[in-house]
Amino acid sequence: MEELMRLAGAHEVKQLLGVSRQRVYQLAARSDFPKPVAALAQGKVWLLGDIEQWLAERQLLFGKGRGKSFDQEVRDLSADYSKAGA
Repeated sequence: MEELMRLAGAHEVKQLLGVSRQRVYQLAARSDFPKPVAALAQGKVWLLGDIEQWLAERQLLFGKGRGKSFDQEVRDLSADYSKAGA
């Protein structure tokens, strides 16, 4: 059976990560964030599986018992990005 390609735009990614649309694009500018598979007039499009994998890896790194929460890590990454003048 053929597997369906699950796609996500910034709106779906922001809901999955629990951040704003602006933060999605800030995170997307990072080298460790999944690369979009397309750029449409409405914005970038990612494979949902790539975003889920990225999220799962961060939750392992920053999850309970490992210091910062994932939410705090996202806020810190976004602040670092903003300070860099991007």
